[in-house]
Amino acid sequence: MDATMTAIKRRACVSCTAAKAKCTPQSANMCQRCARLGKPCTYLDLPQTKRKHRHKAAPGRVEVLEKKVDQLMSQLAALTGQNGQISPDTSNPPDTSHPPDISNPLTNESGSSRDPELDSNSTDIAAMLDAAKDPSHGRDPPTGSVLEGQPSIVDRGLLSESEAEGLVTAFQHDFVPKFPFVLLARGETAIRLRAREPFLFLCVVAATMGSAHPLRKLVAEEIMQHVTLRVVARSERNLELLRGLLVHGAWYSYPGERYHSRLLLLIQFCVSTVYDLGLHRKSNPNSEEQRALLGTYWLSVGFCSTLGRPITMKHDGRIDECIKSMKSTAHLSDRWIAPFIYVQSFLATMDEVYASIEASGGRALVQVTRGSLQRQYESVRACVENDLLNCPSSTVNAVRTEIKYAEIRLEELSLREELWTAEPASAVRTTMLMGIIQRSKELIATIKNLPASEIAQITIITSGHICAAVGYIPTAVIALLNPITTGPTDPAMDAQVQAIVDAANYPTLVTELANKLEPKFEGMSAADKEMDIVGSLCIKMRLLARCYPYQIRALVGTAPSQEATRQEDSMMTGRANEVDMTPQVWPSIYGDVDDMFPVDDIQWDSLLSNFTGFS
Repeated sequence: MDATMTAIKRRACVSCTAAKAKCTPQSANMCQRCARLGKPCTYLDLPQTKRKHRHKAAPGRVEVLEKKVDQLMSQLAALTGQNGQISPDTSNPPDTSHPPDISNPLTNESGSSRDPELDSNSTDIAAMLDAAKDPSHGRDPPTGSVLEGQPSIVDRGLLSESEAEGLVTAFQHDFVPKFPFVLLARGETAIRLRAREPFLFLCVVAATMGSAHPLRKLVAEEIMQHVTLRVVARSERNLELLRGLLVHGAWYSYPGERYHSRLLLLIQFCVSTVYDLGLHRKSNPNSEEQRALLGTYWLSVGFCSTLGRPITMKHDGRIDECIKSMKSTAHLSDRWIAPFIYVQSFLATMDEVYASIEASGGRALVQVTRGSLQRQYESVRACVENDLLNCPSSTVNAVRTEIKYAEIRLEELSLREELWTAEPASAVRTTMLMGIIQRSKELIATIKNLPASEIAQITIITSGHICAAVGYIPTAVIALLNPITTGPTDPAMDAQVQAIVDAANYPTLVTELANKLEPKFEGMSAADKEMDIVGSLCIKMRLLARCYPYQIRALVGTAPSQEATRQEDSMMTGRANEVDMTPQVWPSIYGDVDDMFPVDDIQWDSLLSNFTGFS
């Protein structure tokens, strides 16, 4: 290092000083950092600066900052003017009456008053301006699969070609009538489907293979691998992912979780994908896109409503446009969509109305609200029944289950105790509570009367409606019995209690329902059955049937008469593996679970919440 260089550099260069970085000389007029960053390197002559400061006071901090701001604004104006976006602001032109002060320590070698650090940042500003032109503020989400090219479960020999073909065919013929929002092309084969849309193929297999299939757990885990790696990690968005998620969500069954957090997450992914793909505002969506939009609406509104979660999609003009468009397509199943949407929209309206009801309204508000909703329901039902004339029986059964559920919900305000504090046993409330019991029994009867082949095709929404009916009946019975048992002694109390218990016929009803649903789980272990949503609910239905009579007895103090119990016993004797009955001891008809657990250890409210949580 020569003497001149040593004399000049008694401190770091301007750029390194501003950055508070180490300044290592590289040559007479350049340090290593500025050379690496491509910045101009300026050194100040420290002795000269001291002499200058003795003769002239340094500019104040405010003056220095003002000059920096002026310089930055000039650069921005020049850059944006070059890009054709805005013109420089000339309302306050820079002051040019005074030449630049070359003795100012902030000047560069050319005598310019611009800060060298600002000059070096000009390219960064230009890059920021270019980035700001893109409203997404980042790259577009990928549309291709990170798992593309991986062998399918058929390629790996886990599922035979013939079985895969049978599952795809079953989906087209038997499952679409229950959920006409995802169609496969006419003549679609398993080979073509898994080559073109492997994730949709996987979800179709999961929906159709059945709860007891040995591959059910493996397929469910593989679906979640796609969701985790593609939807979550890489934010992939495409129509195949959406269609697959809709199929998987509609027939979700494993694993069963309390509060259904995983299923709710999958449905939320469907909603976000609809918006990310712009299907809610696309001017000319194709048929597949319209079905996906309507399917997401039906699934998200239905499931969030039954779980009491906020509904994220609304019935707007785009929904109506898509329904109208679907009625004119060449696919017959597209004409089955409208009744599903109409009933679901009415249920969403009912949820909004109920959420606005205040406790202070009392019986009068309930009656007005109930009457208004009843009129809307009758209009919707007339429209739906007209559409059902051209639907297959399995579609009719699915929609009529939803209609029955809507009828139950019309009476739901009778269960809100805060609305009836002044008159808990009024005739209006009693009528509504008995209506809940009757409509719930009718919904359960609809399920019990389904052909055995349709039980496996029940969607998660129908499962939620079944749960609600199972939970509503004992809740309504207890609401009816409470005023009777806590009021003044009445000689007719026993007869009233007996009439209500007989009308509900609850233990027999839910036991028969469990018997209807359980063939789905034949051959499964108890642990595997507990991990299935419907399988777990069947187990809990039997617990409800056993605990319900004890709950009633604790409430009324005595057991109802034995006649109904003896009739129930005779109905149960034909059931396989049944233990001996003892009809003299009420409620002995639940011998199928006798001695498995102490009844007193069962928390009734917790058990019931497994069903009322769906409503």
